[in-house]
Amino acid sequence: MRILKTLVAVAEHGTFAAAANVVGLSPSAVSMQIQALEQHLATELFDRSRRPPMLNAKGMALLPTARKIIGLHDSLRDAAASPDEFVGRLRLGVIPTALSSFVPAALAGLTQTYPLLEVQIVTGMNTPLFKLLNDEELDAAIIGEPPSLPGGLLFRPFVQEAICVIAPPDAAGTSAEELLRRYPYIKLLRGAWQLRMIEEQIARMAVSLHTIMQLDSIEAVTMMVHHGLGVSIVPRRSVEPLLRLPVKILPFGEPPLYRTLGLVQAQGSPKNRLCNVVFEQLLKVCGQHGQAEDEAGGPATVEDEPGPALQMTEPGAE
Repeated sequence: MRILKTLVAVAEHGTFAAAANVVGLSPSAVSMQIQALEQHLATELFDRSRRPPMLNAKGMALLPTARKIIGLHDSLRDAAASPDEFVGRLRLGVIPTALSSFVPAALAGLTQTYPLLEVQIVTGMNTPLFKLLNDEELDAAIIGEPPSLPGGLLFRPFVQEAICVIAPPDAAGTSAEELLRRYPYIKLLRGAWQLRMIEEQIARMAVSLHTIMQLDSIEAVTMMVHHGLGVSIVPRRSVEPLLRLPVKILPFGEPPLYRTLGLVQAQGSPKNRLCNVVFEQLLKVCGQHGQAEDEAGGPATVEDEPGPALQMTEPGAE
C-alpha cells in the first residue's frame, strides 16, 4: 500500500522529489519503492530517458487501478468503525471558487467534529471532476448544478449564490445593463455552465461587450475592477475570503440569476456515510453565513463591520 501511494504521489506531483515531501520519504527511498514495484510487476513504469522521469503508457494505465486499491484499503477503516464513528478517507473534488470561499471553514468544522475523518482535496473544473467521479478516482465533488446528470450520480444542492455585476465604487450607472454598456468588460473564465447562463442573458439584453481581459479567478477579476479597469459578472460567494475590496454590486438578469452549488456523489457508494457528514457541514457553514448577513441587514460597506469581500455600494450613494 505504501508503494502504491508513492506511485500516485509521483503521478500527481510530477517528480520523485516532490512526491518524497508528500509521503514523508527521501527521494532515494521513493526511487527504491518505484523500482521494487517495477520488479514485482516485471515491467518498467517510467520513462527514465527524460528528466525528470515520467510515467510511461504502462504506468499511466496502472494509475486508476492503484487508486482503486488504495480506496478499497481505506474503506476497511470505514467497515470496522462503530455506527457512531466517522473514520476513513474521503476523496473530494472542489471547484476553485468554492475552495477559496466556504470549503476551508467546512473542512475546519469537520476536523474538529470528526478527527478521524481525512478529506483529500482535488481541485478542478466541473467537467474534469465529473470524469474523476465516473472513473471512481473521487468519492464526491462540490460543483455547480449541471444541466444533466450522468446515471448513477446524485446531486445534492446546499447553497445558491447570486450572479452579480461588479463595478468600481465610483462607477456611474444605476443598473447592471448601464454598467455593462458603459465600461470595458473583464471576463471570468470559470464554469462552462455558468458562462453559458451569463451569455444567454447578455444576448437577451442585446448588450455588446467590449472585453479587455479574460481572467481565471474571482480574486484577480475583483482586483482589476476595484482599480477601475472595467466591470465584470461574477458569482457572489457564500463565504468571502479575508481580502476586502470595496466594489459596486448590482443584481444581474431579469429575474436575477443564481448559480446552485451542490455535492455530487455516486448512488450506493460505500463512502456515502462520510459524504453525508460533509454535506451537513456544508449546509451549516453556508447557512450560518446567510443568517449572519440577514441579521446585519445586508452586505456591509467598507466603513461598516467586517463582511463579505465583495462589499456593496448602493447605486447613487457614491
